[in-house]
Amino acid sequence: MVEDKEMMEAAEGTVLNIIKKRRSIRKYKDVGVEWDKVVQILEAGRFAPNAGNLQEWRFVVVTEKEIKRSIAEACLKQYWIETAPVIIVICAMTEKPEQFYGERGRKVYTLENCAMAAENMMLVATDLGLGSCVVGAFDEGMMINAVGILPRAKPILVLTVGYADEKVPIPPKTVLETLVFLQKYQNRIKNPNMVLWDWSLQMEKYVKEAKGAAESGASKLHEKIKHHAARLKEHIKKKMGKGEEES
Repeated sequence: MVEDKEMMEAAEGTVLNIIKKRRSIRKYKDVGVEWDKVVQILEAGRFAPNAGNLQEWRFVVVTEKEIKRSIAEACLKQYWIETAPVIIVICAMTEKPEQFYGERGRKVYTLENCAMAAENMMLVATDLGLGSCVVGAFDEGMMINAVGILPRAKPILVLTVGYADEKVPIPPKTVLETLVFLQKYQNRIKNPNMVLWDWSLQMEKYVKEAKGAAESGASKLHEKIKHHAARLKEHIKKKMGKGEEES
């Protein structure tokens, strides 16, 4: 049980911890991002899962002030965006997904694929000590003009990257048992600690109960031993007294 708990803590210290640590950062220090870190972030996007392994995404890396201002304007005048040292515009080549999967491929799969790439990028950015934020609100025509996107491509998401100049608290999160159903929708889980992999809490409860029972049992045993010891002592005392009388 101890080894299992250590394994869970070790796992939380890696990917899960990075996921929990990630925040949406909208204020950045006026410090450039090392290019090798940018490349690692792009590599993370390249290795994201995608439908049919079509890899239809394209990543436009922007560091020039004038273009960053145009991107911020396109993002409904969210001027905080241009303060990020690096902006990555994630685009999708929509022809392949439509060719293989029809309208759903063009309208749904391209969005899903680019979203997974963006998530990969943000997690690696977090692991590298960088802040990031994904932006989906923008005027498509203005974004196309801002970074010169070809007609075959479509802008999907904007990702800002840089060294955070703010500390964002953990946002409220819905408890897991209200989000998860078992086998069918709305089929609630009676014991979420055991079913939802948070079984360490349940085991901790069992340990406490067992420890309490053990302590209670030990206390009763101790009292029983004391009682027998007292009786034995009294018996020996009587024996010794009887021996003295006979002598």
